[in-house]
This record gives sequence, C-alpha cells and structure tokens, in this order.
Amino acid sequence: MSRPGFVLSVDAQTPPLVVFQGEKVLLERLPIGASVLYPPEALQGIRSLDEAIGRALDSPVDSEPLSALLTRGSRVTIVFEDLSQPVTSRTAPDVRQRVIEQVLERAALAGVDDVELIAATGLRRRLTALDLQRVLGERVYASFAPDHVRSHDAEAESLATVGELADGTPIEVNGRVASSDLVISVRLATAVGNEGAAAVATKLIGARTARARGSFAARSAAAAASGAATDTDAFDGLVDTIGDRARVFTVDVTLTPEPTGPASAFLSKREKEWSLTDRALSAGLQAATRVLPSRARVGLAQVSGVGYGVTSVVAGKPSSVHPLTEAFLAQQQVGQFDSPADVALFGIPNPGSIGSSLNPVTAAALGLGQIFTGSTAEPVVRAGGTAIFYHPLTPWFHPLHDPAYIDFFAEVLSQSIDPAVISEQYEEKFAADPWYRHVYQTSYANHALHPFHSWYSAAPAIAHLGDVIFVGGDHGATRRLGFKAASTLADALEMASDSVGLNPSITYVHGAPVSVSEVS
Repeated sequence: MSRPGFVLSVDAQTPPLVVFQGEKVLLERLPIGASVLYPPEALQGIRSLDEAIGRALDSPVDSEPLSALLTRGSRVTIVFEDLSQPVTSRTAPDVRQRVIEQVLERAALAGVDDVELIAATGLRRRLTALDLQRVLGERVYASFAPDHVRSHDAEAESLATVGELADGTPIEVNGRVASSDLVISVRLATAVGNEGAAAVATKLIGARTARARGSFAARSAAAAASGAATDTDAFDGLVDTIGDRARVFTVDVTLTPEPTGPASAFLSKREKEWSLTDRALSAGLQAATRVLPSRARVGLAQVSGVGYGVTSVVAGKPSSVHPLTEAFLAQQQVGQFDSPADVALFGIPNPGSIGSSLNPVTAAALGLGQIFTGSTAEPVVRAGGTAIFYHPLTPWFHPLHDPAYIDFFAEVLSQSIDPAVISEQYEEKFAADPWYRHVYQTSYANHALHPFHSWYSAAPAIAHLGDVIFVGGDHGATRRLGFKAASTLADALEMASDSVGLNPSITYVHGAPVSVSEVS
C-alpha cells in the first residue's frame, strides 16, 4: 500500500521544491508559511503484467469471460487509446500491445476472422504508421495494416447514427464500431480526471456531434458554476452498448501518474528524503535543461523515465468497470486539504508522449484543468483567488499537427478570448473550412474544432479565478490568452497582491498534472 498524501507547511528548514516548467525542472524555494500538497505515492507496478491481463480477460466484472463473447462469424472491433496517453515503456512492449495480443489470441482460438483495430482519436490527429507500430508493436501492425488498422475519422461518410442529443443533433459514431457485434475497448488512465467518460463512444463520434456536444459542455460548465441544473449526458445510454448491435467489453488499465526510471525516480520522492545521489541527479537534470536547446529538452524529458508502471487491470462491463477505475485512481492520487487557498501554484511539464509538446493554448488548458479536475476533490484555490502556473507558453505550434491552432491563436484570440463570442463568431467558419478538413483527413492535423474545445475546457477555471499568472511565460503569448506573465514567483505574488492582499494563503500542488486527453 502506498503512503497517503499530506500537507507540508514550509518553514526555514524546507529545501527547495521540484517544480515542472515545460521542458525544465526547477527547484523553487517557497515563502515560509506556504502549504505543499503532496499526492499519495503511486503504487508499485504490477510485476506479472501478462498474468494480470489474462486474469482480467478471463474473470471480468459483471460479464462472461471474453472468450465466451468471441464466436465464429462475429464482427469484432478493438478500440485503443491514441498517443494522448503515453507510450508506457521505452524498452518493452506498450501495455496496449500486450492487452491486444491476448485479445487476438482468444479471437483466433474462437475462429473469429473479422477483426479491425481503431485508434480512438476523437478530434485529434490521425496516428502515423510509426505511431501505430509504437503502440501496437510491429507484429500486430504488420498483421492488420494497411486495411484493418486505422485512426477514427470524425468526418467520414460512413458514420452511423445511434441516437440524438437534447437539441436533436444526431449522435454519429464510427460506422465500423456501430456495425460490430463486439467492441473491445482498451483504455489507459494515468491520473484522476483523464480516465475519460464511461462511454468509449465519446472518442468515436463525428464532428457534427462533437461540435454540438462541445457547445453543450461549455454551457453546462457555466450553468454548474452558477448552481443551475444540467442536462443528463445523452451518452449515458451508450456505455455498455453502441446502437442496436454492438456490445462493449472494456479493459481499463491504470498507470503511475509519472514515468519511472533510474534517472528520474527522485522526482517522485519528497525532497526532504532525497539522497546524495538524488541531489546529484537533480543538479544534472537542471543543468541539462538550462544548456540544451528547447527541442532537445523535449527529448530529454521523454527519455529520462524508462516507462510507466501498470498499477491495475480491470475488464468487463463498462458501466461496472468505470466506477472501479475512478475509485482506484481517487484513492491513490487525490490529495486532501483543509480549505481553499488565496493562491495556488502548479507546475506544467510538457507531456511524455513521443514527439509531443504543448502549444500555448493546450498548455493553458492543461494547467487550468487542474482547478476542477486535478489532484483534489474540490478546487484548491478559492473563488476569486489566483492561480500561478509555471510554463513558458512558447508561441510554437507544430506545423503538421496544429494548422487550426495557428490560426485560432493568431486570428481568433487576437479578437476575443470570450468562449461565447468565439463560439458564435468563429466556430462555424473553422468547422466548414475545406482546407482544415482536408489536412485532418489526409495528413496528420488536429481537427479544426480541437482548439475551440481546448479553449472551452479552460473556461470554468477562468471564471472561477480572479487572476491567472504564468511564471516564465512568453509575454506576447500570455497577453494574447488574457493572462499575466511574471519572471519569478516573487513577481507573480506581487502581481496577485492587488486581488489577494500582501499575506495570502498559498498552496503548491506538488507533482505533474493530468493530461489533456479528454479535450475531444
């Protein structure tokens, strides 16, 4: 059993604390009297992973064993997480590959020959052939490529209608999935808040449905903030089945929240417990992140850990498995505190996904998402308080993945940062643009709606807060997003004093935040 989280009160003997800042790892000395909220220590990874997977498939929750659901002549689709969740190992097969290989073995024994694999990308970019090989392994990829393994296409003509939203918009989902007899969903979760909705269909919907649902989500968030009632999610009826035909069998895998390995293990320890070796590793990592150019630092961050430990594997009926996954993550990762602070501090690392980085919009969404869906059950900062984030907000966008983000940042946010105005005046233009649709379907670009939904996801936190300040943030990018930039923590606290006073209560949420995988 791991140690529970606790709150440390900073005093004169407290050493500098680890703070993530994009590709950098800082050691920051906090003001005396500040509180540090440490999450519970993550469980050790499962030692016999293949055995654990086999047990989950053969003894599922509220379901027959997977082998009993696989019958000769049935149409089976395996849906798996894309690179919004990390590759779990640099040296061993990814856990998605290990689950899928056991599923395929059982399908072969049952005589099932109609099997396809689909990456649940939502509105995110398609996976390249190399991406698919990293997730699935060369053997599985070679067995199914090119015709029977692919990414979900939210603009495909083959989408199938399986219901409708409250406003009458059709719920359109991946046609192959809707026409399957059995859908096997392989899901990963590293932290509370990124395990996703119970219905895997939310990651397989069409753009028209995603647009309407995204707008509902923005309105629901505003209504929740004012205490008004919200509508029931129309996807609640698509958890265990999709349409009239497809039954869903889920395999939920939980991971340690941060990568583990000999070069980075010290990052998950409490600083007072560091050994001399840990201190030497910390000094080396800090020196490297200061000296190396930005793109090299991304690579350093991604290889410093050997991989993510698998802490649980649970399979079966989605409506029964999902609550177990949520409870397990909450038990292991949710920190407890007495009362919300005037000021909350958060570090934002760049993600561990291979070849990935954060643009200013996704970095802001990741950070602000911690206010309501992070490592605490309630907001760690009071209404009207200040959130201080550590991230450079470098105005760099991936030229292949982010064409819509580039224009959203330059053309939309320069005119308005109000989600309601943005939705009304710009969303239709982007959604209908044939060029964005072309690069989404034929290249490796995020969908045109993706930046809009990313920005909407930050709206509840922005409404909750009085000030948002980024330490080390690019001044131009930070101003464009409607936030403030500070050079140091002292500068940030001075800026915040106008709204929280000269002696605010301060809480630092220690550790890395969850991913933005659920920005559809």
